[in-house]
Amino acid sequence: MIDDIRNKAAIGDPKRFLVLVNPVGGQGKAIRYYNEKVFPILRASGCKIDFQMLEYKLHAYDIGKEMQLDYDGVLCVSGDGAIHEVLNGFMKHQTPIKALQMPLCPIPAGSGNSLSLCLLGLEDGCNISLATLNAIKGNPMPLDLFSIVQGNKRTLSYLTQATGLMADLDIGTEGMRWLGDTRFVIGYVRSLITNSPCPCEIYVKIDEDNKDEMIKQLRERKLDSPVPSLPQYGEELPPVQYPNGAEPDWEKVSGDISYLYAGQVPWVSRDLKQFPVSIPNDGYIDIAAQLNVSRFQKIKAMDGAENGKMFYDQSLKYYKAKAYHYKPLRTDGYISIDGENSPVLPFTVEVLPCLARVISPYYTWNNNF
Repeated sequence: MIDDIRNKAAIGDPKRFLVLVNPVGGQGKAIRYYNEKVFPILRASGCKIDFQMLEYKLHAYDIGKEMQLDYDGVLCVSGDGAIHEVLNGFMKHQTPIKALQMPLCPIPAGSGNSLSLCLLGLEDGCNISLATLNAIKGNPMPLDLFSIVQGNKRTLSYLTQATGLMADLDIGTEGMRWLGDTRFVIGYVRSLITNSPCPCEIYVKIDEDNKDEMIKQLRERKLDSPVPSLPQYGEELPPVQYPNGAEPDWEKVSGDISYLYAGQVPWVSRDLKQFPVSIPNDGYIDIAAQLNVSRFQKIKAMDGAENGKMFYDQSLKYYKAKAYHYKPLRTDGYISIDGENSPVLPFTVEVLPCLARVISPYYTWNNNF
């Protein structure tokens, strides 16, 4: 893996990075990681660095909204939440499309680090030094974004949206961030005690629901395969396509649902490969709707979860979609968007193909399935 990155390109002109460090994210080790590993590598490579400590919630959002766009990339020494904030700040930038195409690079210092896992692979995804080397030697990779409308508010998502059981184990374990990935396992086991359903209505604009075809498409997309032709955007963010939610031709997902999980990252944590056939720039959002099965079946599903084994289970409905609408039928519980707590209200999601950029050693996720 290290050799792959080293061989990508010779060091040319020194790169200029804005480096954001979140001192309280994950296990609270971001400052130490930066001082001991990130900064020495950047300095040795001749990079020009503008350093900014994140001092309050939504500080990264404020930075993204106002920042100059003359950097080669923005490095986030944090968990996945800082990149979520930066992207939503970019949406409010004076030139939002240009801002959203600023390359972003995660330096894994959080509890989940799913974006870094997907870029570098499960074995190397939490390697701080390798992630920093990727920032220097990698190339911008187009990344789909997801426009989310909830009430009168529009936000951007780049990772996942979760409800039901999966939102419970994410938002419901916020107080255990110091445990790293272990907090998600604890949350999952704790949820088995109640084994509660997720009363909701889900409507999906489906493009593909054949799992075998999804696997075929994934295998055709190799690490060194160039991305498809990029869509052309204007100067402003495209308007919302579905302001009224679900359209009449969307399919309603039937059955007793345990959770809805939607996104584009294979690994949502080291222990859970929720979207094993996802592709970062295929123009779709992957949707997993899990039927509410017995406690025994849920315990059994933990076996092989890090390899995406649950994908094959008949109780998991899996779709490639252009959009979807979620309507909760009760007001308790959680909704998680990129790991952030969101109001328990209906929301509609649509895909914005290839709108963002992340720095990557490849042209797709480092994911074998």
